[in-house]
Amino acid sequence: MILVLLTILFILFVLIGKNRGIKSFISLLLNFLIISITLLLIYFGLNPIITTMISCILISLITIFYLNGINIKTKASLISIMIVLILIFISILLLNNKLCIEGFSYESIEEIGSFSYNINLNMKQIVIVVILFSIMGAISDTSMAISSAIYEINENTPEMNKKELFTSGMNVGKDILGTTINTLFFVFISVFIGFFVWHYGENIIDIINDKEFVKEVIQVLFSFIGCILIIPITSLITVRMLKNKGN
Repeated sequence: MILVLLTILFILFVLIGKNRGIKSFISLLLNFLIISITLLLIYFGLNPIITTMISCILISLITIFYLNGINIKTKASLISIMIVLILIFISILLLNNKLCIEGFSYESIEEIGSFSYNINLNMKQIVIVVILFSIMGAISDTSMAISSAIYEINENTPEMNKKELFTSGMNVGKDILGTTINTLFFVFISVFIGFFVWHYGENIIDIINDKEFVKEVIQVLFSFIGCILIIPITSLITVRMLKNKGN
């Protein structure tokens, strides 16, 4: 069934996206391969955080440069993504000891009960890995959309100054932000339908203090923060690169 669905997906990519669709499908496979290799390297003992940061850079390069070429808007987008990832990483690192969301909750006991618990991994670092991967897609899309919009505005109205161009980028970002946040929210809800069914009828205080619930909420909140930060950062960097090019 998986092969059938992948075949249907590939056909739709080709029919609707043509050459760009094929490149999108290839980038999807490459990103999946990078994540798989990352997990394998972590399992073999490499530092999870360093390995993940390198993987995020590779994923960004594929998602941005392979699909959109090498130009000012893609360079600005890549720089912005790296800045946001570093900021999110530092925030998680500072809060991780207080959050106490590492490890598995008791809902997972049945699923992992047959496996060995001696995995020799730092679960606090694994939490950082999960959060960094979870925000990659959202901030990449937002950053590329904003940098492309600013680039087109500057091409059509080159007389605009830096402040006006930055304001235009922020306005575009505000329009994108609403749909992006809603998308992340519904992803969160869909993941948690099983959790809510599991805990149906329990005290609401016990539910919101459950480790699994808190872990997912923290991941979504960090994703929200990343999507918000990427807007002014991408706008600022894109405007500076475009206007400095003209000087």
